[in-house]
Amino acid sequence: MSIALIAPDRDLRGLVQEIRQAAPDLIVQQWPKLHQPEQIEFAVCWHAPRGIFSTLPSLKAASSLGAGIDSLLSDPDLPPELPIGRLTGSRLARDMAAWLLAHINREWFRLDRFDIDQGKQQWRPWSPSRPPRIGLLGTGAITEPLIQAATALGFEIRGWNRRGTGIEGVAIHTGESGLLEMAATVDVLICLLPLTTATRGILNAQLFSSMAQDSILINAGRGPQLVEEDLLDALDQGRPARAILDVFEHEPLPPGHPFWAHPAVRISPHCAAVSQDKETAALILESYLRVLQGLPPSGLVDRERGY
Repeated sequence: MSIALIAPDRDLRGLVQEIRQAAPDLIVQQWPKLHQPEQIEFAVCWHAPRGIFSTLPSLKAASSLGAGIDSLLSDPDLPPELPIGRLTGSRLARDMAAWLLAHINREWFRLDRFDIDQGKQQWRPWSPSRPPRIGLLGTGAITEPLIQAATALGFEIRGWNRRGTGIEGVAIHTGESGLLEMAATVDVLICLLPLTTATRGILNAQLFSSMAQDSILINAGRGPQLVEEDLLDALDQGRPARAILDVFEHEPLPPGHPFWAHPAVRISPHCAAVSQDKETAALILESYLRVLQGLPPSGLVDRERGY
């Protein structure tokens, strides 16, 4: 029996090495060289090629290689009763928190102005008059380190989720009216939502028109959640004033795309939180052992909700 790693265009050599070091007796097959597909019981996937699941007759469960699950759930060949999990370790959440706080502080403290002043040899002390108000679209496990760190810094945190699930110390909004209400009352609006039918296009003209005049949008969720044309129009109106984007409708972001040269847009190449091989290997083995015991994989996904 074995596991399969199916992730086209990803260099998995380090991950395979970590798995084999931790479990020397485990057979690890890597796409496209699946020499014994009939023996594969557990598959870890990222943008798996269409048709792959029909070639794995012994598959008991599958997992996404990262937090995003949409490409796996959208596969028409995915067996309807197959348990699906996702790998979301504590390191991933901490890295996301650090990345977000770096951008929030850079923007809120206007640190770029000191770079300009240094070049001009100007001495102009400045600091913001209050802490930023942060709005979170999505309040899942990946937001926990961010909430803890931001709260410790005295930032005001608000959150929006579909169920209205409460979090201690965080004002929670829900529903469409709650979304627009939160957007109007925060300085930084952060999207960390999973991609579902309900969240596709959620960052749109209606939402932007509700945002404060000098607010900041950060999208580290999924690219299709953003209506790109609406954002370009909204930036011209100053709502939001700036946007920080880590994910895009088409990746890599195509040459010549307006975001590349827009003065109010900062781009990072989908690396806000990158899975580390050692932690990922441990999560894969933990999930695989659960499957062997007849349990669902770690991070079990509700396929009807899409996360």
